[in-house]
Amino acid sequence: MIEIFLLILAGMFIGTMAGLFGIGGGLLIVPVVTYCLVYFHSVSFEVGLLSGIATSLASIIFSGLTASLTHITNRNFDSVIFQRFAIGVLFGSFTIGFYLKHIPTEIIKICFIVYTFVAAYKIIKKQAKFSHKPFPNIIESQLIGYVFAAISGLIGIGGGTLFVPYLLRKNISPKLAVGISSVLGLVIGVGSSVSLLLAADNNNTNDMIGYIYVPAILFLTLPSLIFVKLSATWLLKIPDSAIKKSFACLLVAIGFLMLANQY
Repeated sequence: MIEIFLLILAGMFIGTMAGLFGIGGGLLIVPVVTYCLVYFHSVSFEVGLLSGIATSLASIIFSGLTASLTHITNRNFDSVIFQRFAIGVLFGSFTIGFYLKHIPTEIIKICFIVYTFVAAYKIIKKQAKFSHKPFPNIIESQLIGYVFAAISGLIGIGGGTLFVPYLLRKNISPKLAVGISSVLGLVIGVGSSVSLLLAADNNNTNDMIGYIYVPAILFLTLPSLIFVKLSATWLLKIPDSAIKKSFACLLVAIGFLMLANQY
């Protein structure tokens, strides 16, 4: 019962973050699922962390689809910019899904911490004035999409904390950056989840499909969908400056929490 309560509570908060900031919530889903498996089901940390990442990526399919449809309906999406990254994102997510289980857990933990502080620094530094440099050519853009997707799959996120700051630096408005990031995150969730299922060992039980922890999908992801839709609509009513400051503060807070968290 305690586990279900924690999953539902986390889902409500994660859904709000997904709609407001274009993130899939992996920075919260991964430690929550890992904690539940390690402390409620006595699963090893290595399997728990891998399952946390896989579950997070699978949950992005649901939350990302809801957020994407809302942003597209609200005309907060640019298909031309999306297409510049989409193919690279798809291939990057497939690649990391197949090789994730071979990467040491310490490397994954370090990536969690480092990238949040770097992304926060960049968005704060560029708050007053953003670059007007054009996007690179289509091949370089797809390569960027590939790298961002691989990093996102490595730590179980939807890529919002990578794509949003990058798009902001290209002088894309914060609202539109979140909308584009949400749809790209959906691609990451689908690609990574499919490849993780194909690469999974068959010896995982405890309500798992591959490495995906099913109870977390039911009690965490589904409640989050309501808050994803609500917060994606709230986004249009919030000033751009407030979005940027809140997004940067969120990254800093998560970075410190992960730094202190030893699971």
